[in-house]
Amino acid sequence: MPTPQSGILPAASGHALFVMLRRRLGRRADATLRTLLAGVPARIDTLAGEATESLTLGALGIGAEAWPDLFGPDAPKELRSFPRIPGAIHPAPATDADLLLHLRGERCDLLFELGERLVAELGEWYDPVETCACFRYRDGRDLTGFAEGTENPVGQARAEAALVGDEDPAWAGGSYVHVQRYVHRMNEWQKLPVKQQEAVIGRTKEADQALNDEDKPLTAHVRRVEIGQGTQKLALLRHSMPYGLPGGEKGLMFASYCRTPRHFEKMLTRMVAPTADGRVDHMLNYTRAVSGAAFFVPSREVLTALAR
Repeated sequence: MPTPQSGILPAASGHALFVMLRRRLGRRADATLRTLLAGVPARIDTLAGEATESLTLGALGIGAEAWPDLFGPDAPKELRSFPRIPGAIHPAPATDADLLLHLRGERCDLLFELGERLVAELGEWYDPVETCACFRYRDGRDLTGFAEGTENPVGQARAEAALVGDEDPAWAGGSYVHVQRYVHRMNEWQKLPVKQQEAVIGRTKEADQALNDEDKPLTAHVRRVEIGQGTQKLALLRHSMPYGLPGGEKGLMFASYCRTPRHFEKMLTRMVAPTADGRVDHMLNYTRAVSGAAFFVPSREVLTALAR
């Protein structure tokens, strides 16, 4: 198996920085840009080695529209743009973005420093369209107070869920990543009694235990995001983290890695669009997505080959 980029598989970090960039009008990829992008994993490794306590990790993703300009006609077989799904309560907006830089670790100053340098160096070709600095909240919870990523796979199952394998061997070790920035209506959420919050989510708040099926509404968040094929659940590897400022905008930066984009697309459809059961995710009464984008994170070997 080729080597996945370092930000995909390891367990959650204390801080993260997400930067989405869009190609500047009329700018085409050249040898300088390809060399710069090919060197991103090594630069992350260098920073991690200089400050070992930082545990700095990262991933660089490329969108479907930008892919041919960098790699030519050969592409991962399921590479496509973010799905456009009309929502019953809120739509799932699609952001015009061509690159994703996902940096994470235990020191936000180092993430800022590397992110700032890379954005400046990419400035001849790409403009940033969204930047979100995230933090670990309490014991890995969303700002709503509920645990985030409870259903994440563990151990070897993380790689099995996240990484392309023999089904597309030229791109093995890579991963399809989807990101969405959600803005929470915290004032309205905090007015709900805990029991009502638990009904919206479908889990207990303090102990993070799933509610009994008879107590779990069909609109509960966990019912909408649990996707399956027959009796088997379809897994995603989530790296979602909260963000925000006191008195300002706050919410969750959703991020998921998967060996196929189909799992995320099914989950999002069940959340926002009335499906066969005519229901949507009740959590959308208290949060809404304001951005959304899809990328492919190639293996280190594929990315490094850009410089040749």
